[in-house]
Amino acid sequence: MRIRGKQFLQPWLISGLCALILFGILFLVPVPYYIAQPGSALEVRPMIQVDKAQQREKGTFLMTTVAMREGNIWSYLVTKVNRDYELIPAENVLRQGEDPVEYQHRQLEFMQESQQDAVIAAYKQADKTVTETHEGVEVFRLIEKMPASKVLKKGDRIIKVNNHQIRTSQDLIQFLRDKKPGEQVELQVVRSGKRLVKKMELASLPLSGGKQAGVGIEPITVRKVTTDPKVTINAEDIGGPSAGLMFSLEIINQLTNRDLTRGLRVAGTGTITTEGQVGQIGGVQHKVVAADREDADIFFVPADRSLRDKNEKLAKETAKRIQTDMKIIPVRTLEEAIRYLEKQSMEKKAS
Repeated sequence: MRIRGKQFLQPWLISGLCALILFGILFLVPVPYYIAQPGSALEVRPMIQVDKAQQREKGTFLMTTVAMREGNIWSYLVTKVNRDYELIPAENVLRQGEDPVEYQHRQLEFMQESQQDAVIAAYKQADKTVTETHEGVEVFRLIEKMPASKVLKKGDRIIKVNNHQIRTSQDLIQFLRDKKPGEQVELQVVRSGKRLVKKMELASLPLSGGKQAGVGIEPITVRKVTTDPKVTINAEDIGGPSAGLMFSLEIINQLTNRDLTRGLRVAGTGTITTEGQVGQIGGVQHKVVAADREDADIFFVPADRSLRDKNEKLAKETAKRIQTDMKIIPVRTLEEAIRYLEKQSMEKKAS
């Protein structure tokens, strides 16, 4: 007997709809977390060019990265069974009021600063000519509902406050440190090549509990680094500050026309200061895995200097877990890394 006017869904269609709904739930429904996992280990040599440098590297320097993305239900579940995936609360990644696009821009700015620090550290280490000039404070981000959001624009460069010269972010922070919410300030800014004067009333900075006054910007120091010979760095869309050490090593390799690699695949991570101090970074366990996947012989990691530091400890634990033959070498300074590589070179000659 047929029932007219009624059509029933075929079983395959029902199954397909269920699968589509399940896919949407697993992959499209966000969770308030970021997922970090091993990224890549990239050759640094193609990113850096020192004028008149000779290409003599028999080995290679590798910078390591962490792959970071916004989480969904599927990736959240994967972190429970895969130790190479790390779950990070979104509030530990994004700053107050920051969206993912602004976060990526911040990482690119960190990379730019890291490159400049790496250049200065390398040229000082190699005793080559380098000069650094500070040219004011750029408005990198405006904080919502703060005075600057109504007066300034992203990209404005602050050069004076109350006729006081501002060359660095620290200058601005120091000048405003003793000010109180409600006080008036006059800012001289450069916008699109024109000097402007902007007046505003200071307000209590978020998260300061009413104790610190400010204009409400995320500042970055505008600086110019000049070298002889000239050096250029192009890391494209890679962000973050942690490639500083590896950049410095590659620059020194080219500046001095010697081969510190000696045929080795030398990976590593660590921030660098202009004085060559190596600093702690995030996601070191993922970078160890990435370096091992690219058959690195050596992995430079920031040495732990205090109980709060975990890079060295975590790198060694990860190396043991994945049973790699790669040597984990903790360093405190750029000079320590160079001395280690020179020692490897001497040992090779002796053997």
